[in-house]
Amino acid sequence: MKTFVIIPAAGIGKRFNSTLPKQFLKINGIEILVHTLLRFQKSKLVYEIVVAVNKNFFGKTERLVKKYNLSKVSKIVLGGEERQHSVYSALTSLNPNINDLICVHDAVRPLIKPSEIDELIEFAQKKKSVIAAKRAVDTIKTGDKFVEATLDRNKIWLVQTPQIFSYKILKRAFEKAMEDNFLGTDEASLVERIGVKVYFYQIKSDNRKITLKEDFEFARHFI
Repeated sequence: MKTFVIIPAAGIGKRFNSTLPKQFLKINGIEILVHTLLRFQKSKLVYEIVVAVNKNFFGKTERLVKKYNLSKVSKIVLGGEERQHSVYSALTSLNPNINDLICVHDAVRPLIKPSEIDELIEFAQKKKSVIAAKRAVDTIKTGDKFVEATLDRNKIWLVQTPQIFSYKILKRAFEKAMEDNFLGTDEASLVERIGVKVYFYQIKSDNRKITLKEDFEFARHFI
């Protein structure tokens, strides 16, 4: 059973307010995307990596892959307008067996440890449908201008990536989403729609997504 990794990196980072997409900003002289790719390059269980990028950064990504000797990156594909389109573009470029695993990870989550990637993959080898997440520790309330309800935080998970599924499951989920013209916020939302049980994996390492400037400073401290 092989594990193929998809890194959607075609976003333009509207919330970050930068002239460059945030995945191409540097931390300690190295692009965030490269930091992320290096984590998967070092993973013992990752077989192949595909990166989906905006057409304007295709050449730049090719040069970075060569510069940092990212040998597991087999191809770079053109991403789409939405994350889902980018992941699907990468997915259709692969040629896995139906039981091989497809691991999708945000380009701007550069802090995950290679050892934890391997643990996630081992868990996914058994469960076939797994997402990285952390249990909520704060009290969670819902409402608009006032509190409408307090939720049971023991059943609340903050979802992250990697998200890992068998190729058979993820392919079927994407095909159903395309058929229904459904746009999800992550891969798990597509898989849930076809009735497949998705398991949580409690992430242990810090795996913050770089969304705002304070996230960038946090990541720079840890890297």
